Amino acid sequence: MGNMAIPYLTTATLPYGSRVLTLSAVGYIANSFSTSTGLQVIDRQDDLGAPNGAIGIRQPITGSASLQLATTSTSYPAAGDQFTANSVTFFITEVSKPESQNGFKMVDITFRESV
Repeated sequence: MGNMAIPYLTTATLPYGSRVLTLSAVGYIANSFSTSTGLQVIDRQDDLGAPNGAIGIRQPITGSASLQLATTSTSYPAAGDQFTANSVTFFITEVSKPESQNGFKMVDITFRESV
């Protein structure tokens, strides 16, 4: 059987393996939390067009999460809200429309490292 979220009233009833994100003083359970980072690679070529080097420039960390809101919540995350995870500050770039089903309130967010 797959993972199933558990409705909660406060973040104090947090299930094992989940993460709490605090946005604008409101705690949300992140049922999924994923980040990635990469390099912008710039290739160098000789006068004949053959590659002879490259440089990589680190790009900001980006990520996404599926947030479960408290069953009594009337506050939702918004684009521009900031939070800190693993000592890195992020800001939200996109927020889905809140969905509610069987007592669960969920929103999906995407975010980017604040540099």
